[in-house]
Amino acid sequence: MYPILIQFGQFELRSYGVIVALSILVALWLSKKEAIRKELDPTLFEDFSVYALLGGIVGARIYFIAFSDPMHYLRNPWEILAVWHGGIGIIGSLAGGFLAAVWFCRRNRIPLLKFVDVIAPAVALGQTLGQFACLANGDSYGKTTDLPWAITYTDPRSFAPLNVPLHPIEFYEMGTYFLVFLVVWITRKRFRSDGLSFFVYLGAYGVARFLMEFFRGHPAMFADSIPAAQIFGVALILASASGIFWLRSSRNTGR
Repeated sequence: MYPILIQFGQFELRSYGVIVALSILVALWLSKKEAIRKELDPTLFEDFSVYALLGGIVGARIYFIAFSDPMHYLRNPWEILAVWHGGIGIIGSLAGGFLAAVWFCRRNRIPLLKFVDVIAPAVALGQTLGQFACLANGDSYGKTTDLPWAITYTDPRSFAPLNVPLHPIEFYEMGTYFLVFLVVWITRKRFRSDGLSFFVYLGAYGVARFLMEFFRGHPAMFADSIPAAQIFGVALILASASGIFWLRSSRNTGR
């Protein structure tokens, strides 16, 4: 594909960074629109975007290091910061962003569940658009396949194996995450309790991520046998079910 968008001498403008930046801007725009509907100050989300970005990068890097080759990074600690060499995990990014949201809400005395309800559809849409970055970069490629819709990377600057037909998992994920967005977006106005949209997102994303790992070419593994993302996917589904049950129970008991 096209990992380098523009190159002048030694300067390279990578497609990944440009697409991720555009995805963040779209997510911020949608969050501000949803904040108005939920009667929150939309400018809060401009401030939060900085902390979410920092938390997301740190969490994404920690996740990748923990489930790839941690001993390599212990032997070469300077490589921990070299994210341009590849190596981030979206699940870690979500965890880091959520912790940033918890801190931000406590600092600004904002109801956490209302806050995460606002950002849930924006995150899902941002993830959908962000798959174009993975497609361009080849850093999250699919398994080999002989299916007629396979894609083949030929640019040596790509992270994917070259000249090998692969499952276009990036397109699979685009479609699946867009369905997650639609589920959250369509149902959000039907919920009276804060937090339900967030827990619906967690469950829908958990299902989507669990399924997608069956097509991933080089997933991060837990104990060298199970894709780590599938374990986290199941954990998200359980957290979603528990959260929805808790909110429903609290509402029924009047708390």
